[in-house]
Amino acid sequence: MRKLIQQYAKDLTAGRLASGYEHSYRIYHLAREIGEGLDYDDEILHSACFLHDIEMISEHSSSSAEKAKAILQETGFTPGKIRQVYSAILNHMPGPEGKADSLEGKLLHDANLIDSLGAIGFARLAIGSFFWHHYNTMEDVFKLLKRWLGYADNFYLPKSRDLAKDKIDFLNSALEQFSKEFNL
Repeated sequence: MRKLIQQYAKDLTAGRLASGYEHSYRIYHLAREIGEGLDYDDEILHSACFLHDIEMISEHSSSSAEKAKAILQETGFTPGKIRQVYSAILNHMPGPEGKADSLEGKLLHDANLIDSLGAIGFARLAIGSFFWHHYNTMEDVFKLLKRWLGYADNFYLPKSRDLAKDKIDFLNSALEQFSKEFNL
């Protein structure tokens, strides 16, 4: 079943640089690292991580959750587990968009946030500023990066903040340099 879910993720995110299969793969492994020693359902976590960005329209959390629900029904997931994956995906974004209510949802949220910080996060958000938000100025890119850096105060799990420390430091430094270059 895992291979089938990963294949859906590969197929549905093919050609996406900032929110494709590689992103899902990274956050699944980050989520497992964060959750080491905690009692979570890895089947739910795996599915939520690999299916959380399968749709990238403006309300991608809800559209990805709906699409994931259909996929999981096809693959034989139980209704209870489908509801948990759905909720985790629906609430995976930081900020006012959602609040994770399960350990699997918190792991997905925190891993997704970590992957949006640091060098990879800088690249993902810069690319996403154009493709996801249709921004067209460097000032908009700077504001988006700064907003995501601010989300680093909203990790659910203490281990997430520890794992993100170097990435937060990098992004702080990159934003400082960005600001200097921007204000030339």
